[in-house]
Amino acid sequence: MKHIKTRIIFALLVVITMLAIECPTLNINADEPLEKIEELDPVAMEMSRILNLNKEKEAELEEKTKESVLEFTEAELEVQERIQDINEELIEELEAALPKKTYLGSYELTAYIATGNPCASGVYPQVNHTVACNSLPMGTRIYIEGYGEYVVEDTGGMANNVIDVFVSDYSTAINFGRRVAEVYIIEE
Repeated sequence: MKHIKTRIIFALLVVITMLAIECPTLNINADEPLEKIEELDPVAMEMSRILNLNKEKEAELEEKTKESVLEFTEAELEVQERIQDINEELIEELEAALPKKTYLGSYELTAYIATGNPCASGVYPQVNHTVACNSLPMGTRIYIEGYGEYVVEDTGGMANNVIDVFVSDYSTAINFGRRVAEVYIIEE
């Protein structure tokens, strides 16, 4: 019977400790230090020891939590910095891989169709590839804003700042009409 009573008291002490509730009959409070521990009976002393141990464990846990959060935050910052470095490296590589362009100016665009003969360069014209321009050297790669990349493979009777874009058929050429676009030379 004595062992059962001790176990019940111990269980109550554990519950009181976990809940941090006051025990007015023993004048023990989990949030207040004990002043006269020698006046308490053995049960109260054990209860006091458990309460103090609980406070120490809580303080340790809180400190470890703060350390873990700090370590996690530092690790997260390191990862974000590394991602930023990688992104900057990729951007530099992409910019280096892109062809360099030199602005030529605004050009008037017209359209022309095939006659069945090769271009002045000796190749047959291709849609979305071939242009004719008297003011640019044969073989010059150009970028026409809004249209893409083309190669000067033909000449024609047009004046300066006019580019004749090869299209597939007569109706496309008529619908194309005259347009204005910004033109760039693509440097190798």
